[in-house]
Amino acid sequence: KLASWAWALAPITMLPSSAKSDGSMSASLLVEKRPVRAPNLLSVPCGSRVDYYDNAGFSTSPSAVLAKLVSRSELTPDSAKLILAMVGLPARGKSFIAHKLCAFLSWTGHPTQIFNAGQVRRTSSDDDVGRSLSEAAFFDTSDSSAKQRRDQIAMHTLDELLRWFEAGGSIAVFDATNSNRERRAAVLERAARASEASGQQVNVVFIESICDDESVLSANMLAKVRASPDFRQLDEAVALDDLAQRIKHYEAAYETVDDDEGAYIKLFNLSSKVMANKVFGRMSKSVLPYLLSVHVGERPVYLSALVPGKLEPQQGSHASLCASKLAEWAARRRDASTLRVLASTQPGVIAAAERLTIDGGVSVSHQSNLNPVERSASSAGEEQLVGMGFHERFEGGESFADLVRRLEPCILDIEASMAPVLVLAHALPCRALRAYFLGINVEQCMSAATSIAAKALANETAAVVELRPKTGGGWHETVHYLDDA
Repeated sequence: KLASWAWALAPITMLPSSAKSDGSMSASLLVEKRPVRAPNLLSVPCGSRVDYYDNAGFSTSPSAVLAKLVSRSELTPDSAKLILAMVGLPARGKSFIAHKLCAFLSWTGHPTQIFNAGQVRRTSSDDDVGRSLSEAAFFDTSDSSAKQRRDQIAMHTLDELLRWFEAGGSIAVFDATNSNRERRAAVLERAARASEASGQQVNVVFIESICDDESVLSANMLAKVRASPDFRQLDEAVALDDLAQRIKHYEAAYETVDDDEGAYIKLFNLSSKVMANKVFGRMSKSVLPYLLSVHVGERPVYLSALVPGKLEPQQGSHASLCASKLAEWAARRRDASTLRVLASTQPGVIAAAERLTIDGGVSVSHQSNLNPVERSASSAGEEQLVGMGFHERFEGGESFADLVRRLEPCILDIEASMAPVLVLAHALPCRALRAYFLGINVEQCMSAATSIAAKALANETAAVVELRPKTGGGWHETVHYLDDA
């Protein structure tokens, strides 16, 4: 017979002690032993085995499992400061990803800024032999003096980033190639020194963009030479050749990020495949799903706001006429057959969406995330929006931060869609979504409307605001008045 009592390890309590080079926190373990009742095997016939699935509750020593969980326990808590360090060869979409991340994180309420080493390089003077810092020869990895100058520029950019943290910044995107272990080790070392000096943990997560699809790479190269200041004075064919030579120089010394370098996310061919290592907490809940959603496909996003306070649109009412005009507009669109509609679950929106389904034959998905801001009747007026802070809460209701938090899945849905998307909701959710696409502070978009598009989403104008992606990650805005349709 087995003894009825045994000693077992209790759950681990993590006590932070010091910062590690990968930006995570090392920890000490507080382990307590306490008696735990052993499985009751007395009723099991001799020679029989206990079924693993019979809920007997016995296990082997958990020490091996607990040891594996130590790494996760270290990385799960969010750090005070976060560096998202881009990694990749030229023309791999690093700056596109950086701008998308900056817009998304800023929208969610985290002060975020991009620090681009290329911009710093372009403002620097030519090198010692009079060579331009933009021509391909400057990126020759076999040229020690050029390499030293590139490293100086990168570290100067990183130092600016760390000074921004000291001034109150929260998340920074370090947009540089960071294409070898030596450079990435220098980034980790500087982050560790900044942690020690400030007393605030500075984490580093590498985001590597890998592109091995020739069609994607060709499109990226063409977009880069047409948009980058490095090639502004060159003929397009000459610029493409110069960029190809620059890429060859980098390829000669390129090293992909390895597991032992710390936390990373790798995107293959701009999100067709994603790998992650030591990514938990804020990164796994928000940044990783977002990176899984973004792509470079061109498709419009439409925002249409119903008049606040209108419920079931009665026949002949303003809301009913808006719904009819919207259905007519959607049916005439060239992309009507592929149009996706994301609509709130408010009665007026449901009725308008039904008209779209009947008259336009579009697909509608109702999401309660798009419902209006929760607030009491006494704070329902537009004047209450002026001057409200991001985290300031309406009496008896939500804050703008609460609204953005529940709109995050909608943004992921919209970004991931390859088809055109029409968002049908009330004014405040539409205005908050517009803030994301245009890179405007949410509280600014909620204050008194000044632009044509802002007014279209804030009053009784029957209109649709169209947003189309631009090269580099931004969006272009157009207003369609349904009365003119």
